[in-house]
Amino acid sequence: MASPIGHGLVGASLARRLGMRSRAGMAACVVAAGLPDFDVLAGLLLHRNAWKLHIHGEGTHTLGFALTSGMLAGFGGLVSAGSAEGERDLVADAIAGAILVGSHILLDAMPLPYLKIRKGTPLQKALWKSAFNWTLDAVVYGFVASKLWVGDADGDSA
Repeated sequence: MASPIGHGLVGASLARRLGMRSRAGMAACVVAAGLPDFDVLAGLLLHRNAWKLHIHGEGTHTLGFALTSGMLAGFGGLVSAGSAEGERDLVADAIAGAILVGSHILLDAMPLPYLKIRKGTPLQKALWKSAFNWTLDAVVYGFVASKLWVGDADGDSA
């Protein structure tokens, strides 16, 4: 299961690969890549319990959710694939949105050897486990993102 770091890195790289160049568009694509975890944030904000809504993995981590929400983001112009003419292609945007949101489901399915800590207070265990797992996540998905990233036409990678 990827952390928000992994989802953001891969989402930004996929967006770049799909032709996104604007900063606002890249930010929207990073949000789209993390969209299936919105229920965790909503649970924290509404109930002070991330898992209170009981829909994580059931409703938000499905192919139907990825297709629907990604296509809506594309149709709404939040995710916009690049085109040579500068005009929006709604079908390309909808597909790009579905790919971005769908990347979340794929990353969460990838097994990584996350650390399980058995000694220490619950807070110590949580902090060390999170620090190790998020670092591992950033390294692994940072590598994946670096392979997806494409440069500009003149050879720049920024």
